[in-house]
Amino acid sequence: MSGFASFMRVLVAFYLILCSSSAFANEVVAKANLYTVKIITAISYPFEQEVKGTAHGAGFLVDRERGWIVTNAHVAGRSPSSVQVSFNGQPYVDATKIYVDNHLDVAILQIAPASIPQSAANAALQCASEYPPGRPVIAFGHPWSLDYTATRGIISGVKVFGGEELLQTDAALNPGNSGGPLIDAETGLIVGINVSGYSKKDAEGLNFAVPIKLVCTVLDLLKQGKDPAPPRLPVSFAATLHDRELVVARVSGEWSQKFKIGDRILAVDGDRSSRSLSRVLDRMRGRNQVTFSIERDGAEQTAVLSVPDEKDAMKRRGVHVSGMIVGRAFTPESEPGKMYIHFIDDASLADRAQFYTGEQVTSIDGVAMDSYETLLKTLKEKTGKIAEFTLRRQHQPSQGSAWYSYLAQKLEVKDVFEVTENGIVP
Repeated sequence: MSGFASFMRVLVAFYLILCSSSAFANEVVAKANLYTVKIITAISYPFEQEVKGTAHGAGFLVDRERGWIVTNAHVAGRSPSSVQVSFNGQPYVDATKIYVDNHLDVAILQIAPASIPQSAANAALQCASEYPPGRPVIAFGHPWSLDYTATRGIISGVKVFGGEELLQTDAALNPGNSGGPLIDAETGLIVGINVSGYSKKDAEGLNFAVPIKLVCTVLDLLKQGKDPAPPRLPVSFAATLHDRELVVARVSGEWSQKFKIGDRILAVDGDRSSRSLSRVLDRMRGRNQVTFSIERDGAEQTAVLSVPDEKDAMKRRGVHVSGMIVGRAFTPESEPGKMYIHFIDDASLADRAQFYTGEQVTSIDGVAMDSYETLLKTLKEKTGKIAEFTLRRQHQPSQGSAWYSYLAQKLEVKDVFEVTENGIVP
């Protein structure tokens, strides 16, 4: 056979593979149109790190019989919100948040199964295996309101930010892609939930998704009627220069009998991939006991520990007063039991009195605000009156040597009511 003939055979084979790959990609996108949804969320009373207003995102159907849809927590809202869902070409229907995770950026919505169109299909999830870098993927969603749109890339790697494990991809993600599926282009299985990306001004092709393997644990527990909320751990891990490496930095309570500062986590229940906080929590969800393999003084040891009963669940609670929301903070650096300002509405009484979000309310008319119950009782008693709030305001180091300053500011107390994760309580 001549060299030219051999070259032509190779060229034809490559063309057939390319056509086959392209045809399968078209099939993947066609199926994504059937299980992907549009989501509109409206938030009137936001807790910290969220804003008042309407947001748009994506999600995908995972259980037709139950009416379950997976999306991001930041799409569904961690604050009280009204959520609506629409399948391709269908009207919007009301959705209920049945679970919002306080670690992963994940929420599970439920709609009436009867409202799901006959053409809709359950998404197929890749729950069984890991996600090797270089794997081709398709990100699906509604970027900048361009409905049901696909972009292509690869899995660039697995990264950990603030303990949360994320898939890195160079598939383009824009506002509106959040909550949509990241799909393996070769199998059609969903490997992640699109989350966010770096600004195009700062970086190119740096986008992230929640690994679907971690979401599968949550879904399985919900189906069993168990609480999938992650436990609140009596241990903190130090960040190192390497991804997927856990070193004990702080430990308290019962766990201090088994852990020492400086211990390195090698495995959880024999799983040596459990070297991020996300993986540790994944192994503990819905369980009573867990076994750690640790390295101490150069030797490997085993520690069997009880899973804490206290859950890191979405139980947010606050008080609305004069256009602002005050309640316990949920960030790790906040002081437990202390009351902080989460939100101030524009042109409200609190806004005009020059209150600011992030300030700690230390007292009202001399009464220390050291619990939610005290806050609510005091404000209800002060309704219709002028009260003096003592506030602690944090400053950056560049603004002076003091980290905090204290201010006494007066405010007319009006419109006092409770705000919970389920809405307002008159």
